[in-house]
Amino acid sequence: MPPRASLKQRRAKKAERQRNYRQRQKEARRPSRNDIATTTFHMIVQETARVGNWSTFNKMLDLVTARLVERGFDKVATEKAIDDLVEKYENGWEFQRKPDFKDDSEA
Repeated sequence: MPPRASLKQRRAKKAERQRNYRQRQKEARRPSRNDIATTTFHMIVQETARVGNWSTFNKMLDLVTARLVERGFDKVATEKAIDDLVEKYENGWEFQRKPDFKDDSEA
């Protein structure tokens, strides 16, 4: 049985695998869970603002806040972060698209 690689070698190999994985995801233009979550939240805020159903939206955000607090985040800081993000979206702020992707119109 060959000797086990050193911690430094194992970390380097793991980093290389991760770089390769990210490159394959980029080439496939496969969205990450963060891309999906960000887009979903943005669309929910826009639709809620359009129809004015803030009661349901706020109930959902209370559940999100509770889940984040369960995961160890500070409640007040969580509520502030969510409120700030919602306010930005309400005011027409668009999240930043990935700079390495061109719009279909640019292709």
